[in-house]
Amino acid sequence: MSLVALLAIALPIAWFASEFQNRRWLRLALGTAAILLSFGIAFAVGSLERFNSNAWFGTASKNLIDATITELEAGHEERVLRSLKALQHKYAPTYENRARYDSLIEEAVTQMQSDRAGGR
Repeated sequence: MSLVALLAIALPIAWFASEFQNRRWLRLALGTAAILLSFGIAFAVGSLERFNSNAWFGTASKNLIDATITELEAGHEERVLRSLKALQHKYAPTYENRARYDSLIEEAVTQMQSDRAGGR
């Protein structure tokens, strides 16, 4: 168990236990430390989530760009346009979720490349 996880469990317990003592400075110190640690953990988790989202969107976007360039260079403008229009129709981003961005991009890339394999 990491030190941060141990502190996240121990500090609130210690704070609660200190509420039954007369030492006001100890109650204030433990309460402040517990609250600051919870903010710190929330900030760290939020930062890691942002890094994860950046990598997630970046990888999917790179795959789309690579497939689009490959297919355009091969002269398959209609395939690319058809795939991108289908992607445009299906993609509906919101603030609540990622709108299945990676799976929609994967589907569009597969459609571009499977059209090529199908000989159309």
